[in-house]
Amino acid sequence: MAEIILKAEVREGLGKEASKKLRKLGKVPAVFYQKQKAQALLVNEREFSQVLRSGEQLIELNIDGKKKKALIKDIQYHPVTEAFVHVDFQGVSMSEIVLVSVPLDFIGTPAGVREGGQIEVNVHELEVRCKASDIPNNLEINIEALDIGDNLHVASLDFGDIEVVSSPELLIASVVAPKLFDEDEEEEVVEGEEGAEESEEETEE
Repeated sequence: MAEIILKAEVREGLGKEASKKLRKLGKVPAVFYQKQKAQALLVNEREFSQVLRSGEQLIELNIDGKKKKALIKDIQYHPVTEAFVHVDFQGVSMSEIVLVSVPLDFIGTPAGVREGGQIEVNVHELEVRCKASDIPNNLEINIEALDIGDNLHVASLDFGDIEVVSSPELLIASVVAPKLFDEDEEEEVVEGEEGAEESEEETEE
């Protein structure tokens, strides 16, 4: 796991007005909490955006020279501009057991898709429990064996020491047969087209 470092400053001014001014300066209000203690911070908007693009969940916060391991626990966005409004960081130790949501990475093309079926994905991330040092950027799932009519549930997955907390019955993906028009539907389409043609002819006359 690559070490991602994000610089942070201790935030002095609190309140909505102070936060608005800071955002205009490219700063995002944040809070770092660990063991029931919280510290108000500021992070650079552009630098935080780069951290998000890296895909790493566990980062190192450099708070005025003091380094803290932390998880990005929550991000608030502006409802219109989608700009960062506030960020929550949770301090952790590397041996600590943590609960995080991890994106899924589907590997391969299902056998059923090669036969004309369609893959339907219902879940794009799973909640897992593991050591902070073992947090993966994504969970790889090989779906090549899925045939038409097959369903993939959480209960079928095994990620070793990483425990999936999501319900075992949760449907992740399935391969379905392509939708075919039945004869009645085809007749309705043909009749509709013929009716449209007759109307056009009458209009021209």
